[in-house]
Amino acid sequence: MKRHVGAVLIVLTSLLVIDTHVDWVQQDGRGLLEVNGLRLDVRGWAADQVLQWRRHCTAVHTLPTQDPGALAVINAIRQHSLPDSQSARALQLQQWGEWTVADVVFDTLNPSLVVLRLKAGQWQVQDQAVWSGSTAPWHSGDLVRRYLRQQAPDLPSELLSCVTVDSARYGTGPGGLGPRSSIQDAKP
Repeated sequence: MKRHVGAVLIVLTSLLVIDTHVDWVQQDGRGLLEVNGLRLDVRGWAADQVLQWRRHCTAVHTLPTQDPGALAVINAIRQHSLPDSQSARALQLQQWGEWTVADVVFDTLNPSLVVLRLKAGQWQVQDQAVWSGSTAPWHSGDLVRRYLRQQAPDLPSELLSCVTVDSARYGTGPGGLGPRSSIQDAKP
């Protein structure tokens, strides 16, 4: 067999194998890369990687969980959806001006990212801007940020881009929410 015939056969076989195992599929109006049945959000992953390089978090304050301002935020969350919300524990509190995004866990509810706004000296949960649940099969950081942006359009992009979305709590994994131990081990 001549060299060029062998090279053409190798290229054609390689393309056929790739076509058999790799495909782009549509779900919820967006594309996912499917490799042997496993769906991957390449676009979301890439957006999150670019965000890591472009964001500037110097104006965003991370509140210690025992800070009086942090306690006021947690108390607002605890009073929001009684009785289940009373067990709220903060994992991360990020503040920019009159806005805060709280990453919280509960005893009986799913972990949540909650957007709050300071109005008349009181923290108020923005009812529509709460993420709770799995992002599977989407990349958690990108999907959650897009959702919160849509639900709270006035939320400063500086704050939203600096919020860390833990893929162990919100991404894919056993049971859809990631390993259960990551939620229980996260108690402050």
